[in-house]
Amino acid sequence: MLSMEDIREKAEIIECLNLDMTPEKAVAIYLEWGAFWAHGRGFARSVSDVSCFFTLDTWKTPAKIVLVRQGTAEDETLGEVEVPPDLLAREVAFWGGRKGTYGISQELKDWIRNKLDLN
Repeated sequence: MLSMEDIREKAEIIECLNLDMTPEKAVAIYLEWGAFWAHGRGFARSVSDVSCFFTLDTWKTPAKIVLVRQGTAEDETLGEVEVPPDLLAREVAFWGGRKGTYGISQELKDWIRNKLDLN
């Protein structure tokens, strides 16, 4: 389990952290070469382009917040992230309690920014 302190101490994570990345954006940018390019948006240009981002995983109970590192060659789950239980419950409710993998809410983004001193 990763704490916010663990994450804050890892420069390689902080450098690639993108709180606006979502699982569906990651697929389009890193795995569907050129999909965004046709629309004038950014896309991965090389295997060295990566993003680290948080997702809500509700496939199993209890749900969890996961930190992922996504590149063109592979994705890596960096670990489950500690968040307050009430915040996790609101994340699940935000997505209607359905099973799946989702981006994170603005509330969780703000909480992470605060905990990682990204303001």
